[in-house]
Amino acid sequence: IQSGHFPGGINMPYTTFLDSSGKHHNTEALTKLFKDAGVDLGKPIWASCGSGVTACHVLLAADRLGRTDLYLYDGAWVEWFKRAPKELIISEGQEKKA
Repeated sequence: IQSGHFPGGINMPYTTFLDSSGKHHNTEALTKLFKDAGVDLGKPIWASCGSGVTACHVLLAADRLGRTDLYLYDGAWVEWFKRAPKELIISEGQEKKA
């Protein structure tokens, strides 16, 4: 499976939500992280990652900001890459091979 992202995806590694002690940043810092990344906090947020686990940090951070319209695509990039039509695969590697 090649690396890549979903159409319209914004990369927010789970570690960006954590301070140096491993705890989540405060709500002010979390709001800034989302805004700086270009996330529209007025729209539903869905998250995914490579295998469906670390995306939960994104949703937890948004939940801490009072958001309730949160969704996890637990099939993750692995499932998307295998099942999505070729035109919906945005890969940094070679094109998807059928």
